[in-house]
Amino acid sequence: MRTAKLGKLVSAARRSFAGVVVAMSVAFAVATAAPAAQAVDVELLSCTGSGANTYQPGVTAQPRVVSITSSADYGSCVSSGSPTITSGGYAITANGLVSCLGGGVSITVTIAWNTGETTTVAAVGLVVLRPANEVVVVYQGTVTAGQFTGAAVVMTAALLNTTPAQCLTPEGVTGTSGPANITITQLG
Repeated sequence: MRTAKLGKLVSAARRSFAGVVVAMSVAFAVATAAPAAQAVDVELLSCTGSGANTYQPGVTAQPRVVSITSSADYGSCVSSGSPTITSGGYAITANGLVSCLGGGVSITVTIAWNTGETTTVAAVGLVVLRPANEVVVVYQGTVTAGQFTGAAVVMTAALLNTTPAQCLTPEGVTGTSGPANITITQLG
């Protein structure tokens, strides 16, 4: 009786092992016959233009919460995701903790395109002062509504501070302007 049980156990183990071998063989065949498609990021839109910020109170050498009124005019856009978009822009007001040396701000901005379509972006921005008195702002975020929903966004601006000595005054720097860009990408 013990031999019969042992035989059944060995037979069951062989069937299980054979099932595992067959399953692994099928999985290997499927994996090698149809290699996984590589994810590719697709640039949906790229624009260049100009931007301007005003600050209230002015930005000083010491970090403080500042109301930032920001606008961008994207006069030249190329879009594979919506080829009729050729220009756009926005104007917003946001609060951020900034100084003449840097800072950060979170924004939600709705960009209006020449087609009448809109794109709403939620992004976090990093503000950095560069040696040539440029205030470089880089926003990274996601399209939350409208055209290109779900896509990744990078918005940059190199805003020239024409009054750097104002950083050392109580009034601070009250405005900057310069080139601005946006890129919207569908991540693969």
